[in-house]
Amino acid sequence: MSDNDAKIIRHKLTRLLSRREHSQTELRKKLSDLEISADIIDETIKKFAEKDIQSDLRFAEAVVRGAYYRGKGPVFIERELNNHNIDFALVRELVNDDDFDWFESSKAVRVKRFGEDLPDDWTAKQKQMRFLQYRGFAQEQIKYAFE
Repeated sequence: MSDNDAKIIRHKLTRLLSRREHSQTELRKKLSDLEISADIIDETIKKFAEKDIQSDLRFAEAVVRGAYYRGKGPVFIERELNNHNIDFALVRELVNDDDFDWFESSKAVRVKRFGEDLPDDWTAKQKQMRFLQYRGFAQEQIKYAFE
């Protein structure tokens, strides 16, 4: 590994991580356009993780929190974090945290988009249910939104 390559990677990682949290998978993708060995990139990312400069846990927490406040459901979050190769057990733990009420969130999202009144006909209800499903809510949370 040349000192110059390592310096370039460290500088780019520092810039990326100074803006927001990134997963290791995301960092690898962003650094892959550099003409530097993947082994060197992996080694540098590993060092950043060991020094707790990069953390998949912090990244996952930020994704869960951000998605929750944007009205996305747990299914959406699980899919998103799976794309970043975050451990499924960790994702489940974060999603099931008591800070997040997915049932009330699904209801709030429905009300925000369609108003307080429940739909009168089957077609309108199906449309609203598909919307909530698209937003990543589980079936039982969607049912709760119509109670």
